[in-house]
Amino acid sequence: MYASEQTPGGGPANIPVCPGGIAWLFRPREVARALRYAMINFSLISSHRSIASIAGAALLVALVAALSFWAFSQIETSSAARNQTYSLIVRTDALLNDLSEADAGQLRYLLTGNEAFLAPYVAVRDRIGSQLVELRPIASSSAARGHLDAMSSTVNAKLAHMSYAIELRRRQEMTALLAAGSREQGKRLMDSFRAEVRGLVRIEEGTLAQQDAEIQSSMRRLFALIVTSSVLAFLLALSFAWLIYRETQHRLNNLLHAETQRLLEIQEKTNEQLQLTNFNLHVSEERLAVTLNSIDDAVIATDAEGRVTLLNPLAERLTGWTRVEAFNRPVEEIFHIIDADTRQPYPVPVREALAHGTTLGLANHTIVVARDGSECHIADSCAPIRDRRGHVVGAVLVFRDVTERKRLDQVMHDKNTELEGARSVADKANLAKSEFLSSMSHELRTPLSAILGFAQLMESSSPPPTVSQKRSIEQILKAGWYLLDLINEILDLALIESGKLSLSLEPVSLADVMHECQAMIEPQAQKRGIGVAFPQLKIRHFVQADRTRLKQVLINLLSNAIKYNREGGTIDVDCIRGAPGRIRICVKDTGEGLTPEKLAQLFQPFNRLGQGGSGEEGTGIGLVVSKRLVDLMGGAIGVDSTVGVGSSFWIEFNLTTEFQLTAGAALPAAAAQSLVQAGVRARTVLYVEDNPANLMLVEDLIARRPDLRMLSAVDGVSGIELANSSRPDVILMDINLPDISGVEVLRILAQDTETAHIPVVALSANAMPRDIEKGIKAGFFRYLTKPIKVNEFMETLEVALKFAHTQAARANIEEKA
Repeated sequence: MYASEQTPGGGPANIPVCPGGIAWLFRPREVARALRYAMINFSLISSHRSIASIAGAALLVALVAALSFWAFSQIETSSAARNQTYSLIVRTDALLNDLSEADAGQLRYLLTGNEAFLAPYVAVRDRIGSQLVELRPIASSSAARGHLDAMSSTVNAKLAHMSYAIELRRRQEMTALLAAGSREQGKRLMDSFRAEVRGLVRIEEGTLAQQDAEIQSSMRRLFALIVTSSVLAFLLALSFAWLIYRETQHRLNNLLHAETQRLLEIQEKTNEQLQLTNFNLHVSEERLAVTLNSIDDAVIATDAEGRVTLLNPLAERLTGWTRVEAFNRPVEEIFHIIDADTRQPYPVPVREALAHGTTLGLANHTIVVARDGSECHIADSCAPIRDRRGHVVGAVLVFRDVTERKRLDQVMHDKNTELEGARSVADKANLAKSEFLSSMSHELRTPLSAILGFAQLMESSSPPPTVSQKRSIEQILKAGWYLLDLINEILDLALIESGKLSLSLEPVSLADVMHECQAMIEPQAQKRGIGVAFPQLKIRHFVQADRTRLKQVLINLLSNAIKYNREGGTIDVDCIRGAPGRIRICVKDTGEGLTPEKLAQLFQPFNRLGQGGSGEEGTGIGLVVSKRLVDLMGGAIGVDSTVGVGSSFWIEFNLTTEFQLTAGAALPAAAAQSLVQAGVRARTVLYVEDNPANLMLVEDLIARRPDLRMLSAVDGVSGIELANSSRPDVILMDINLPDISGVEVLRILAQDTETAHIPVVALSANAMPRDIEKGIKAGFFRYLTKPIKVNEFMETLEVALKFAHTQAARANIEEKA
């Protein structure tokens, strides 16, 4: 192919150039990229033959590319040489034209003398020498360069001749200028230059023809190479495609074979699973049939239209229809029910379950009427049957015969009515028993209060009683306190047996309880010459128990250990960690011990195990009460005894790690009475009591305190009037007064701002725990029970007086403020 170029003379010139498409195809980077891409694609073929084919194809492509590059370089070299030759011819022709124009312009100047005609001459004169020098390197041969040298000499001579003629014209030497020899010389030089140009052109045109032939030859070789490589590439592509096809077919055959094997294995496993599923289905059907036949409920299943598909044997028996007879019949025809109360037909729940897809709860007020007219009460429920997509495809109705249960419910209702009546009678009896116990406690304690109170006054009176009087007083006190213990224990046992005993279970410190029991029991042991050893607890253990009742049990065990010990014996008290989370308190004595027969009778009420004639006092119910109390507190009690060695009674409780002081803990009693100082106002105590003996006893106790004076009232109304008029510091209040109760008096005093601050201490024979609890809740400052214990009474009175003094001081400060 050729590119069109404009020649200096104005004509086009055909210059061969390399095609852009071919140059792009044979760029090394593109070829390498194509080869790499082909190798990547070919690498997917895994066989050795495929790899060999790919390697051969790569070598062939490389060889074709190398030959193509060589042919292309040859064409480029020939094309470049031809372009130079053609350029030499064109430029030489241009020089001839320029020199001819300069010669023509010089002649016009000579004829006219017009300097403008000298412009071509001046242009040629300035550049023609350098142009001839530039042409010499591109000459194709030495002959051509010889012509260029001759042309250079001729041009120089021509320019010199023209310069001489122009100079003559400018000097106006026209004669010399018109001489024939000068004109002929210029023409001869110009013809010589043309001859040299023609010689050069002939040489270069011959070279140009030779170069064109070489280019054509190279183009033919390149075309033949392209055609050959295209054919080879096509054949190679066909071969490669066939190879890929064969490999693909081989792989497809292998994959098809493997997939066939896999499908056969899957089919075999599927067949096995299908056989297993069929077997399991058969087993499930058998189990379902066995289940439906074995359950105590009747079952009816329907399809989405409410037609029966299944009945179990119990449903057949209750409806009177067999499965075969009932199949595909409407469920209302098989399951005919009526309302138990109205005897009207009752809608079958299947229709609602099918329509709304809801489960209907159990109903127990219907009667099913069998095919033969027999009836039975039933409880029924119904639920929809859904497929995997959640669509309702049927319903299942479950019902059971509840005729017997109906009868039993009626019997139970009648029995409950009877039990309610019996419970009401028992509650009334318990209430009457409680009222009787409370009344009996009050009636027994009232005379005992006088007996023990005055006996204590006589014992500590001045002058002291005589020896015989003191012995009599001791017997009175001994019998009185024994009778009081008997009353307390009988009331406790009755309270426990009636289930009315109230316990306050809380963390209790064993060390504190042991210390209090030691202080209470050591004087009694010292009288008998018995040594008592209590443990020194290094770790503070806390048990979950009622503090008062725990002390009561321990005091009972310690008292029995003293009573039934030998003279000069010992008692060892110890704390032992038992089972995890438990602790055992043991009271071991050195008494006679107990035989197995006596141990079997140990916790029977009023059974002293043959100790009635021993001279030791006892009620025979202390251990019984202790066992009941320990059981109620979640503990255990027991005994280990050896005849002639002694007995070891023990109680066991749960340990606890929490200990909090209760808000209602008792304040410590005063250690001694305060002494009266001169000039100090005597404080007033008002005692509201209708029993003269109790009034006299408290009056004698108050008389021992010269800093106190006592006022008394025999009923509640007069007590209220006296409290308003005298404003006592402390009020002692009996509960059972002839007009209104002491609780009502307390309420009236608390509502009056003038008396609301006065502490009121209850002093009553109502000693039941519930009575004490009710009194504390009512607002009494303290609640003391009769018979009066002198030390406890005096300590409580001191605490109340201190409280009253504190309240009075606070009131004065508020008034001054």
